[in-house]
Amino acid sequence: MNYEHAVSVYGRRDLEFFTSQYNTGDELGYAAYRALKAIGGDGKSMFDQALEHGIESVSDAPAELVALFESVDNVPDWVDRSQLRRGSVAYWRHGKLVVMALAYAAIGAGFRSYGGTRSLVMSRRLIERDQVGRRLIETLRWAATSTRPGAMDRYGDGFRLTMQVRWIHAAVRYHLSRSDAWDWDDWGLVVSNVDSIYTMGSSFCEAVVVALEKAGVKITQHEKEDITAMWRYIGHVIGLPEDVNFRNWSDLRRKSGMVRILEHPADDGSRALMTSLTDYMCEEKIDGYQVLPAFIDNRLAPHQKRRLTYGLMRSWAGDDVCDELEIANSRLRYLLPAAKPLIVAYDRICRVLPHDDEIKAMRTLDAFGVATATRDGESDVADADDVVQGFVRNSARARDLFTRRAAFTRRKASRRSKSQTWGIRSTGTAVSGSAPARSSTRPR
Repeated sequence: MNYEHAVSVYGRRDLEFFTSQYNTGDELGYAAYRALKAIGGDGKSMFDQALEHGIESVSDAPAELVALFESVDNVPDWVDRSQLRRGSVAYWRHGKLVVMALAYAAIGAGFRSYGGTRSLVMSRRLIERDQVGRRLIETLRWAATSTRPGAMDRYGDGFRLTMQVRWIHAAVRYHLSRSDAWDWDDWGLVVSNVDSIYTMGSSFCEAVVVALEKAGVKITQHEKEDITAMWRYIGHVIGLPEDVNFRNWSDLRRKSGMVRILEHPADDGSRALMTSLTDYMCEEKIDGYQVLPAFIDNRLAPHQKRRLTYGLMRSWAGDDVCDELEIANSRLRYLLPAAKPLIVAYDRICRVLPHDDEIKAMRTLDAFGVATATRDGESDVADADDVVQGFVRNSARARDLFTRRAAFTRRKASRRSKSQTWGIRSTGTAVSGSAPARSSTRPR
């Protein structure tokens, strides 16, 4: 969408490289998955062995698996472990506000992403009521664990979970690349590099920082660079190539801006994810996990929580995103601006008085860990085979949802073409333009 307008903002060379990443993904991880899948039952155990004890401990490891672990064992020169630790502290030191920003600004508003939600809709793990809670906790567990100070060291829990997520991404790509339900021309590659930029950078990094600033928290430029470096390294471990990954805060904002211009608007699939998530958070209880402060959460009925949730999302994510996701408007959107002076004052006082930001961060993470800790019989992250089976069970239902979306989009485009001049919205934003044709080739 809006390709020529994006070219006028970012330049054709950068846009052509960036849009090529809709058809490119984690090639090292995918090659290793294919090689191990060909081996059979022992393939995943070889991956786990390399992850837990090093690639040198795996006998007769395929060359693709060796290449994968060499890429993560050889840490890039730009990685500064002390900076990653500072980024973790800067990210989590704001307590409950961070948890709220993750829920409303990162995960919730993140469903606006058109391309990144295709595989989520097809698995229906965030739509089916009996699976939403587990999928939400798995995501939060990974996010909290991988951003904990020191967790991304080679044998840390964050590194381990991030590599397990990388394995899941490869399994999803392998299966959906062979599915007739996957629309290559419209959706590009399964779990593309652009999807990873949006998830790692735009949602979990940029959206959280911007949300905290909107609430009244002061985050210095130095802290932004530290937080960005932390998520950049997580992106590296999860498979973002160096020439695609964001380099610093400015580069992240630039690439996020490209995604926002180029992506199609949210559709019925995105809205189904948003609805199921908000319904679950407002109606169900997760032990130890409350997005809202307990003294508020415990006093609100589900319909009141929903109104407050919508109001906070309007404040943090903005009207454009919320309109696409059909999030109801609410006067409670003014609650956050009203509370901002108090948050600003509290933040300033905390910075002036003696304080230990690392203790604050660890306290937040420890409280969050009550909800994200694994119970008996649970795995840290989703089982890749279980996710794939979800695709098999739900492909027909997902296809129906996408078919309804296509009809809705055609009607909406027809109405829009009658009310807008070619190429430019009334706000000055281009609405159409020719882009290089996406290849319909199915890389397997």
